[in-house]
Amino acid sequence: MSNHHATIKTQAELAELFAQDLTTGVGRSVKHDSAAKHVSGEAQYIDDRLEFPNQLHLYARLSDRAHARILSIDTAPCHAFEGVRIVITHEDVPGLKDIGPLMPGDPLLAIDTVQYVGQVVLAVAARDLDTARKAAMAAVIEYEDLEPVLDVVEAFRKKHFVLDSHTHQRGDSAGALATARHRIQGTLHIGGQEHFYLETQISSVMPTEDGGMIVYCST
Repeated sequence: MSNHHATIKTQAELAELFAQDLTTGVGRSVKHDSAAKHVSGEAQYIDDRLEFPNQLHLYARLSDRAHARILSIDTAPCHAFEGVRIVITHEDVPGLKDIGPLMPGDPLLAIDTVQYVGQVVLAVAARDLDTARKAAMAAVIEYEDLEPVLDVVEAFRKKHFVLDSHTHQRGDSAGALATARHRIQGTLHIGGQEHFYLETQISSVMPTEDGGMIVYCST
C-alpha cells in the first residue's frame, strides 16, 4: 500500500489537486456512497435485525442542567420496577471512564459534575425499553447548580474549556502565511453543528465466550 502522505507536495501539486476537487465535486450533485441502498430499502439497520433471546434494553438518564455539581444519586426507586436488571452510574464502570477518542475529556457517564444539558448521568437495563425508561426517570438526582457558560466567547474569555488545549499541526502554517500573496483576517460566527445521520444512534450487543462482545452499531 502506498503512502500518499510520505512526501510533502509542492504548491503547484496542491493547486492541481485543489483544481481537481473543484471539477469533481463542487457545483455538482454527488451521490452518497450508500444512497441506492437507502432509497431502495435494502440498507440494513439495527431495528431490522431480530432481537437476541433475553435481550435487555438500555435507557440513559440525561442531565437537565447546563452546569451543576452532582450531590447524590438515589437509584433505589429504579429497582421498584419489575424487569429492571441493573442500574449503572460512573461508579459501576470497571475500566476507563473517559472515552474521548483523541483527547481525554469525554466521560462515559457524568463524574461529580454535569457540563451540559443532555449529558448521560446513569443508565438502566431492563426487559423492555418502556420499563427501562420509567425506571431511569425514577432515579432521584440531587444537583447543586453552578454558573453555566453558554457562549463560546464567554468561555474563551474565562478560559473555561471542555478539554485541555491541544494542537493538531501539519506543515508550516506560519511560513505559508508569511509568504502568502494575500492574507485576510476577520471573525466568523456560526451556529452549532450536528452531523446529519441517516440512522439514529443505536447498538445491539451480544456477549460471547471468554468475555468477548459482538457489537452491531449504527453508522
